[in-house]
This record gives sequence, C-alpha cells and structure tokens, in this order.
Amino acid sequence: MKKGYFYIALAALLLPILVRAFWFYRGTVERPEIATPDFASFTMPEAPINENTNNEVEQLGGTVIIDQAHSNQFTMPDITAFTSAIQQRGGRIEALNDSFSLDFQLKYASAFVSFSPSFPFSSFEIQSLQNFAERGGKILVFTDATRNFISVDFVTGNPIAIGDSNAANSLLKVFDITVNNDYLYNTQENEGNFRNVLFDEFGKSELTFGLKEIALYGTHSVESASGLVLLGGSESNLSSMNDAHNPNHGGAVLSANGNVAAFGDLTFLSSPYNTYTDNATLISNLADFVLTSEQSLTLQNFPYIFTGNTVNVYISPELSKNTSLITALSGLQSSLRFRNIEMRFVDEVPASGDTIIISTFLLDEDTQAIANKFDVEFSSTIQTVEFGEVSSSGTGIFLLDSTNNGNKLVILAGISDDVIAMMGLVSSGSINSCLTADNIAVCSVGFGDDFGFGGGFSEETPFEEFPSEEIPTDVEATPTPSG
Repeated sequence: MKKGYFYIALAALLLPILVRAFWFYRGTVERPEIATPDFASFTMPEAPINENTNNEVEQLGGTVIIDQAHSNQFTMPDITAFTSAIQQRGGRIEALNDSFSLDFQLKYASAFVSFSPSFPFSSFEIQSLQNFAERGGKILVFTDATRNFISVDFVTGNPIAIGDSNAANSLLKVFDITVNNDYLYNTQENEGNFRNVLFDEFGKSELTFGLKEIALYGTHSVESASGLVLLGGSESNLSSMNDAHNPNHGGAVLSANGNVAAFGDLTFLSSPYNTYTDNATLISNLADFVLTSEQSLTLQNFPYIFTGNTVNVYISPELSKNTSLITALSGLQSSLRFRNIEMRFVDEVPASGDTIIISTFLLDEDTQAIANKFDVEFSSTIQTVEFGEVSSSGTGIFLLDSTNNGNKLVILAGISDDVIAMMGLVSSGSINSCLTADNIAVCSVGFGDDFGFGGGFSEETPFEEFPSEEIPTDVEATPTPSG
C-alpha cells in the first residue's frame, strides 16, 4: 500500500515535466556558422612618411637660445628633429637657465625659442624680448594641449592641471598673439585620431613654403587680430571650447612684423611624428627661420657689435701711448680675443671694416664726419639730439655707426684719463651705467680736469725742481753734547 502511494507521488511530479518538455520541444537545434572578420587581412592605417631628404642646406650660422627658465614641459629628446636641423645649418644651441642671463644672451642671439612654459614671463623679460624682436631677432613659442603642469589646491588638497597657454600668453600678448586654452579636433578627417588634426590651408610665409599638408597632435588653437594664420584647415576642424569652427583660428600664427610665431603643438617636432605628412619640411623651414634673423645692431647689442673676426683700432694723435693707455689697450685686446676678435692698429680711419676709434673731443676730419651723423657738437658742453646738453667735464660718449661697410665704435672723452675709463667700459662688456639711446651713449667716467675744455691733452710735465740753498762750508759747526 505504501509502495503504491510512492509511485503515484512520483508520477504526479514527473508528469507535468514530461508534458511541458514534449509540448515545447522543436527538435534538435542546428546552429548556423557565424561569419567572423578576416583579422589577418586587416592593416592599421598609417600616416604617409615624407622625410626631408635635402642634404644640401645653406650654412647660416647663428645662436638659438632655448628657454629652460620657465618650468618648461619638454625634454631635449622631444625636439631632436628641430635642433638637428639647426645644427645642420651651422647654428649653435644655448640654454637659458635663469632670467638674469636673458638680456645678455639676446645681445648675440639670432632667435629665442620657448617650449610649453608653465611659469609666466616677467615684465623685465617681456621688455627684453620685445626689444629683441624690434631689432630683428626671431621668437618662436610652442605650446601643447597634452602637456599640463600639476599644482595642488592648498585648501582642498586636490591636484589641479594647469596648461601652458596662460604662461605663453604673458609673452605673446605684446605681439597681439593669443593661444586659446582648448584643443582642436576633427571626427571626420584626421590622422588616425580625432585629436590628430590635419591642416591644408596655409598663410603665405617662408615658414609655409613647400607645404601641402601638416598634421598636429593635440594642438591648441592660436589667433592674432593683426597677424597671419599660418596653418588653417577644413570646416570640420573644431575647437573644444565651443565645438565650432573659426576660420580666424589655426594651428599656428605669425605676428604682424614677421619676427614672432606661435604654434599650438610641439609633438610634431618629435619622432616619429616629424616624418608624417609635410612635417619634416615645416621643421626645415623653422630652422631657416630662426637662423636668418637680421638684427639691426645698436648699443643694446654691446659688446657684441662687431660681425667680423678682425677690428681695426685707430688712436687719435692727441693721445700718447703712455703706460696707462697701453694697459687699457691690452685689456681691450683680451676682451676682444675672448669673443674671437683680433685687433689691428691703423694710422687712419679705414673706409670699411669693423673699427674702434679712440679720441678726445678734439676730433680729426674723419672722426668729425662720423660725429656729424649724430648731430653731436662739442664746446664747453656737449650738445646731443637724444639727451640735450650735457657737461663735457668728466663725461664720455660712445657712437655706433653701423653700415653695410662695417661697424664703427667711436670712444670719446675730454681728457686722456677719461678716455681710458671709457675703454675700461668696453673691456668689461657693460655700459649699463651709461645713458643710452640706439646708437649713442653718454657716460659719467670721471670728475673732469681743472683746466676746462681742452685741457689735459699735452704731455705730462715733470715736477718743477725747486732750487736748494747751498750750505756755506766755512761756517763753524755747533758742537753736540757728544762733542
């Protein structure tokens, strides 16, 4: 009996399952073969490599100052393609390690280049670089949207990523250039990534010569109301600020005077990106740009005001080559040799070549002709256009006559001692103590003389010998206590 109940219970349990299984059973499932992509046939899209194979480049020379004084977010291997192109053209690379050296290094530099600065430029540095550009020096500023300086909020302790656009704009604003705090992107046409933007519209400049297409990798947009957009692109190049296209914004711009350029990207200077599209040609153009500056020499370039390896030295006949003058000349010779310049003494002012003229205010005909160019008149006072009337006593003057035939530095003072003091300024390489204009400087070098204008030019007279009284030999000597 109990056994019968067990089978009934088992049947009640299994019967619904069997009925449900037979009801929904549709036979054996045959899965169709799923087609998969032919991964072996896939190739990764690569940008066309277009290396610059021109090995014959002009030897331009020059010195390029690389900024490393503003916590710049780069390393020298990042810009190897750029520095190699400079050195291939005979250029030198120098680093700016502190702002105190900037003004001096710009005296002989052909260009100043800053990469992704984090700290802003000081007013002193901005003025020095503005003067440098006005003299014809070249300035390049590279920023990059992918490089950020990490700071910490002292209140919350949260890290803050600070871009390089603000630091770069502290310098660029005086040249009417602005780097926007954004990045450009293009989801339709790009070089493998939406932030790798292509440019095929170029402003007419030596920097864009020979370009057909440029690729920048994570670039800010750059603009200038008065300057020229160097790198422009299609309407699908958009800014992350507003997701819109602005034809007045580009990947790089050139200032109105043509001496300052700003780029929103620096990744294209490094390998392998320097070989994509026409980036190699652009880098070559940049190297030519920084080495072809033509600074108009002024006394702001002092002491780097001579361009040749030899300088003629003319000494006025009014000055005798005494010990003091010879000592001053030896100091001048040493300072020139430090700059790889040799002195050559001449008996008259040469018509061409770099020349130093050393004289008192009693000018000969050739020196007077140079002074006339500056409208300088010498009498009991010195009349100058730049500084008005100044005292001739204890005062020296530098005149820089820069021409295509050479540069002439005229050193003038009232008396021999003051002329020697002026030569000491040349030897020391600094005229910061002088009142200067572009090509004339007035310096206080002494206290003058007691003879007025024109005194002190003659040979020094020996001390007068006072007659001694003869002691009579027939006078009886006064006896001493010792006898």
